[in-house]
Amino acid sequence: MLDPKRLRNDAPAVAAALARRGHTLDLDALAAIESDRKRLQVRTEELQAARNTKSKGIGQAKARGEDIEPLKAEVAEIGEQMRAAEVSRALRELVALKQPV
Repeated sequence: MLDPKRLRNDAPAVAAALARRGHTLDLDALAAIESDRKRLQVRTEELQAARNTKSKGIGQAKARGEDIEPLKAEVAEIGEQMRAAEVSRALRELVALKQPV
């Protein structure tokens, strides 16, 4: 089994080790997959920060006696976007796993 951290940090060495065993590792495809993973991770973190900020705003608005339903709807939408990003990431990982090494 390949160590994901080693694969990310030292892909050429992993490719060389696999080559000694008669396998090939497409370093360009790996770089593309890693780029997508990083992009999705950053997007997820941005959405989490937005959700946290909006959630804090709900508490403050509630304390002031304001209508919080619009804020709750925004938080729910952010949650949907986070789930969509997670599903996208998971699907990309599954596709990557099916690629021949």
